[in-house]
Amino acid sequence: MSTARTLATPERRIYLGEAIAEQIRASELPFEPRQFEFWFAYKSQRNAALNAAADAITVQNGALTGPDIDRLHDAYLSPWRMGDGADAVAARLSERLEELNLTLASAIGSAQEQRETLAAEAAELSNGGSLKDILAVVGRLAQRTQESQTRLALLEARMDAMHREIGAIRQQLSTVRSECQADPTTGLPNRAAFDAAVARAIDDATVSRQPLSVVLCDLDYFTAFNENFGNFVGDQVLRAIAMLLKSHMRPGDTVARFDSDTFAVILPLMRGSDAVAYADRFRQTLMAHELVPHPNGAGRVTVSIGVADAIKGDTLEFLLRRASNGLKIAKREGRNRVVEMTPDGPLWKAERRA
Repeated sequence: MSTARTLATPERRIYLGEAIAEQIRASELPFEPRQFEFWFAYKSQRNAALNAAADAITVQNGALTGPDIDRLHDAYLSPWRMGDGADAVAARLSERLEELNLTLASAIGSAQEQRETLAAEAAELSNGGSLKDILAVVGRLAQRTQESQTRLALLEARMDAMHREIGAIRQQLSTVRSECQADPTTGLPNRAAFDAAVARAIDDATVSRQPLSVVLCDLDYFTAFNENFGNFVGDQVLRAIAMLLKSHMRPGDTVARFDSDTFAVILPLMRGSDAVAYADRFRQTLMAHELVPHPNGAGRVTVSIGVADAIKGDTLEFLLRRASNGLKIAKREGRNRVVEMTPDGPLWKAERRA
C-alpha cells in the first residue's frame, strides 16, 4: 500500500473523499463509518502511528483485511474515554511524592544517626586507651564511613530515578488534563475548549491585524438519522464526519464539536470568502457519499454551514452570533448550503448542488 501525500491544496481536497470511496470499493470491504473513518485518517496522514502500523501489516500480508482495520481502528482511532484516568494519574503522582518524602525523611534520620555514632566514636578516641582500642575505633569509623558513602550513592540513584518518574507522571497528567477537553464521541475539542481557543484567536488576530474566520456546520435532519439507524451508528457517523471535516481544513485550524450534531472550525489567517470555499468543498464531499448503505439513500447526510469573518472590536459572542445567524439562514433557505454572514447581512451563498 503506498501512502499518498496529504491533499493539502483547496482545489485537491475534494478528491480525498473520492479516493476513500475507491479504496473501500477496491478492498471489497463494507462501506461503513469505521471503514470510512479509517481510510480518511490514513489518506490524510494525520495519524503517523496509524499509518506506520497499517503499512507494516500491508508489507507483511499484502493487504489490509476487515479485522486488520478493526484492530487498527480500536488501537488508534477509538475515542479516548476520560473515565477516572486523571484521578488515577494524579493518585499515582501523589503516591510517588509521598514515597519521595518518606525516602528523604529516612535519609535524614539515617544521617542523624550516623552523626551521633561518629560523635560517640570520636569521644571514645579522645578518652585515650590502648593502641588496640584506638585501632578498633578507627576501623569502625572507616567501615561506617564506607557504609555511609554506599548508602549515599544508593540514595542519589534512587532520588534521580524518582525525580525522572515524577517528571514523566507530571507530563502524563498534563496530557490527561488536556484530553479532558476532548469530546468523548468524536475525539475533537469540546465546546469549552473551542470557546477558549476562539477567544485566544480573536486576541491574536487583533494584535497581529490578521484575518480570522469561524465556521459552524450543523448536520441536516440528524435526529431523524439517529432514529432510523440508532445512536450507536449515529456516533460512528459523527466520528467519520469529524474526520472528513478535519481533512478539509489546514493542519493549524481548530475543528471542534460545538454541540450534539454541530461542528465548528477556527481558521486563523483566513478571510471569510476563503473559509466559505473550504466549507463548501467539505459540504460537497459529504453530500456525495452515503455513509450508511440504504436502498432509498437515507444513509446520506448533508450539512448547513454558517461562516463569519472577525471584524475590528469583535468579541467571542459577536463573532459566534454572526456565524450562527449565517447557519440559521442556510437552514431556512433549504439546508445543504453555505452562508457567509457579515454585520450587514448575508454576503455570499453556496447554493445546494446535487
